[in-house]
Amino acid sequence: MPPDQRPTVDAAYDKLAQTYESQEQDPYCTDFEFPATTELVPDVAGKRILDAGCGHGRYTEWLLERGATVVAVDKNEEMLEQARRRIGERAAIRQGDITAPLEFAADDEFDGVICGLSLHYVEDWRQPFREFARILKPGGFLVFSAQNPVDEYIAFEAENYFEVEQEVMTWSAGGEEVDVPFYRRPISEAINPLIETGFQLDELVEPTPKESFKEKKPESYEKRLRYPTFLCVRASRPE
Repeated sequence: MPPDQRPTVDAAYDKLAQTYESQEQDPYCTDFEFPATTELVPDVAGKRILDAGCGHGRYTEWLLERGATVVAVDKNEEMLEQARRRIGERAAIRQGDITAPLEFAADDEFDGVICGLSLHYVEDWRQPFREFARILKPGGFLVFSAQNPVDEYIAFEAENYFEVEQEVMTWSAGGEEVDVPFYRRPISEAINPLIETGFQLDELVEPTPKESFKEKKPESYEKRLRYPTFLCVRASRPE
């Protein structure tokens, strides 16, 4: 396919923005990835947290409910509009690309960073991790979630597990199929970039779904108890 006809993340999310709430409500999010990720987050009351790749603001809302001061950033303006409708003035919502310098953020400004299911759109995770390390205070935390590399390797029948390569998943938005490009990678390319950018790995979880998932997707529950689906990680910037 010619380069100018290939799907892009920005174009995909322009189409997905209006209906993205349905993605949030999917059991794979509500009863699987989201609880597993939030369980890794320490007490945030009175803390300043960056929601990186905030989308509709789901993590932002969760953080605000727990007493955090939140700055939410996303590259896609359509998604940010939905986040503003949801959050209002309760958080600072800014447009920004996590693969580029976050010019609004000073060194050592944040106590924590949450990045939920956004990194798989980035080819090299060293770029955002380096920036997250810059803006975090010593002792600050980074919690992120991603699709599990083993799941991606099998689902997309990749020829070489060890390659970082772009694949395309197809979502539905208002009855229209939307191609969403992303990068799959081996687990080494999820963890080594953390270490190389100065983080300490604190906990790595390959979660299983909650019991409530079984009620909503009984046909998938048993498989997901035995098969890796997500990767959830907590790391910290050393004191």
